[in-house]
Amino acid sequence: MKLVSGQKAPLFVAKDIFGNTVDLAQIQNQKILLSFFRYAECAMCNLQISKIMKHKEAIDKKGIKLITVFESPAESLKVSIADRHNFNFTIIADTNRDLYNLYKVRPSWLKTMQTMSVKGFQHLSEAIQLGFKAGGKVEGTFHQIPADFLIGKDKEIQIAHYGNSVIDHFPLEELLLNI
Repeated sequence: MKLVSGQKAPLFVAKDIFGNTVDLAQIQNQKILLSFFRYAECAMCNLQISKIMKHKEAIDKKGIKLITVFESPAESLKVSIADRHNFNFTIIADTNRDLYNLYKVRPSWLKTMQTMSVKGFQHLSEAIQLGFKAGGKVEGTFHQIPADFLIGKDKEIQIAHYGNSVIDHFPLEELLLNI
């Protein structure tokens, strides 16, 4: 059963890609945007990361801590995400899918196929124009669908957004307007 707004966020302790401990219970006085992605070389994921980076200053001003979760190994994420985007927030390599399972973030072939739309091809074209390669190395579940959770200072889920396609993340503009 999917998580919903109003319920307590499942707590976890994990290591980020640099070996630092991330303990959700220990993050105090900050909201948390927990975003689940596919894998390091996913063009659509890299496009979303570039959009996040464009809003990074506004996200910081709102006092939101960003935590991202990918299935790829840490070394791949360092090269494809952290170094490429000058990504300066938390990245967790969840190769065993522990956090995906904890947050009920599931793969779906049907939702992956729904990405094959005009909007999906526009996103892919935009990603390619930014230099992200279509058909990169798949280090994870190809048909993984993204999800985003805004977690309040009290560790209650304020927004639970499960994507309906590979490109469906909660709109950052909407998130920043409503906080």
